Formats: sequence, structure tokens, C-alpha cells
Amino acid sequence: MSKSDNKSSLSRRALMGGMAAAAASAPLIANAQMVRPPVLPPGMNPQPPRAMQGGVGKTKVLFITKYHNFDRENLFATLDSFDDITWTHVEHPAAQNFYDPDLAAPYDVLLFYDAFAGRTFERQSDGVIANQENAPTPKMKRDFERLLKNGDKGLVFFHHSVASWAHTWPEYREVIGATADWGKPLKNIRGKDYAASGALPNVEQRITVVNKTHPITAGAEDFGIVDEAYLFPVFEDSVIPLLRTDFNPVDSAFPLRPLTKGHPPGSNLTGWVKTAERTPVAYIQHGHDNKAWANPSFRKLLSNAINWAASPEAKAWARANPKKIF
Repeated sequence: MSKSDNKSSLSRRALMGGMAAAAASAPLIANAQMVRPPVLPPGMNPQPPRAMQGGVGKTKVLFITKYHNFDRENLFATLDSFDDITWTHVEHPAAQNFYDPDLAAPYDVLLFYDAFAGRTFERQSDGVIANQENAPTPKMKRDFERLLKNGDKGLVFFHHSVASWAHTWPEYREVIGATADWGKPLKNIRGKDYAASGALPNVEQRITVVNKTHPITAGAEDFGIVDEAYLFPVFEDSVIPLLRTDFNPVDSAFPLRPLTKGHPPGSNLTGWVKTAERTPVAYIQHGHDNKAWANPSFRKLLSNAINWAASPEAKAWARANPKKIF
């Protein structure tokens, strides 16, 4: 058997094995393929939602996405490059079912690359795209609270996942340690109002590893990356810093986003860990597109974050240092 045939065979076996391991959630994964894509603003051309699985590692990862089109091939290839994980992809709104601990049971880590969960987009009769913020249902809130208090799953958020449930679920932003919305002002964020968040693509940045003893940064050195830079509220008093950028997040750095004007200077933190109830949480701001995903330092950090969040040590740390959210 050739190397390529062997790789194909492994991929097929991994797919079937992953499907068997997640049999309880298979109907929901299948439903994710049938979800009608949201109507997005002009210029955004979404690919049809589809469920995917990959990898052959022992750590089971549920990969959750939402909102805009992204380079699926390269992002999925990035996950495939992590030898120690098996991953399953699901999109919102189907992903929200996995806030239920019983349905999340087959997975060790929930990995979030979602934005604007809870927001729906509709084209009105005059052609204008309108959006509406929808609050989580009482069941979703109960499920997520139970998931966090159980403490047997790790949560890893990266890039625009910081923008989910920004307006309708205050506890969710406390889970991550920050919140964002690049199109709307943010109201009553810990008692303070903010102008819309800032986003600037293709920024050359120098990232400093400020905590080199943490397992996520183990073996990592300061590095350069070309990636989207952000400005949004970060709750520095609630997180343990890991990474900082040399990009200065102030409103004047985002001249093409007039709604950002008036936003106070932001934090240059781009990576941290924290706890939410009894659950270990990591956030890495980087990861907009393949320029970032292909960066060896980014890959190392994301892989380390997944492995840390899945580890008994991280879960023991979270249980010993719980953070009340609900």
C-alpha cells in the first residue's frame, strides 16, 4: 500500500471511528449539514454548512463555528496537523445543543471559532439586511451552567469567538474574560458602555510570551505573526495573561471603522487562561486566516491549549480555583 493510500485508509477509519464514538450526538451533527445558512451582508458569500470529522488522536474535540465564510480546507488541515486529537465540526444553531453535558459527553474539549451566536440575519422586503439579537433559552443557560459546574470538559476559544452572545448573555462574556462586537456598541459591560469594537486585518505583530511556565506556552518563544488585530473590552482582573502583542489597540488604529471612534484604549493581551465555575478556559486572539493558521507558533499554542484544557491537571486546577459565574 502506498503512503497516500495508507493515509486515505487512516482517514476513512478515523471518520468511521469518530462517528461511532459520538453516536449519541450523530443526529445533531447530521442536522448541522441541513441548517439553512443565514442571510449575510452583501459581499459575504457563505459556503453551505456541513459536518466534518478528522484526526486520529485520543483527545476528542468538538469544533464549533458560526457566522462568516472561512477557508475551511486550511483550517481543517490545521486541526488535522494536531496528531493527538480527533475533531468533529458542528455549526450554530445545532452547536447550541452541545451546551447540554449529556450531549457533550463524548468530547474532552469544546473548541470555539464562532461569532455572533444568538444573532440572526434576515433580508427585509426593501433589501436591507437586518439582524436581531436573540437571548439564550432557559434550557441553554441551565445546560451551560451545568456543563461548567461539572468541570469535566475544557473550553478553548480563539479569534472571533469572543463576539458570541455579547448583548444577551452577560455570564457568557465572563466565561471567556472579554467580549466584542465589530458592528454595534456594547452596552453595560460591567457597568460601562463601549463604542463598537475594532478589527484591522493583515497586521504585522510581534507577540511576547509573558508567561513561559504555563503548559500552553511550553517551548514557545516570542514570535511574529500577520493577523487581524482587535480592540474590545478585556477583563484583565479575571484572567492569567499568557501573550501580549506590540500592536497598540486604540480607536485611531481603525480608521475604516467609524463606529469604533470613542472606544477607550484597549488591552494588548492576546492570550490568557482562567476558570469558569469548575472548568478550565483558554482564549487565544489569533487565528483569522491561513496566514495565522500556518504560523508554527500559532499552531503550537492552539495545540497546547487543547491538550492543556483536556488534561487532568487543568481540570484539577479549575476545581481548586473555581470562579463563580452563575
